[in-house]
Amino acid sequence: MNKITLEQLVLRRINKIREEMILTAHETGIDSIETLKSSQKLDRLIYLHLLHFS
Repeated sequence: MNKITLEQLVLRRINKIREEMILTAHETGIDSIETLKSSQKLDRLIYLHLLHFS
């Protein structure tokens, strides 16, 4: 797998987690534990992207 394909996969995953976090926030509240967990997962993916592709 080349670097561009890997980056595209990571970006798709980031967008999916972002969408899930937004839905979770609407359903459970912005300060719920579920939203916080989604936010932390999103932070880790963004950090990985910055670390490896920037």
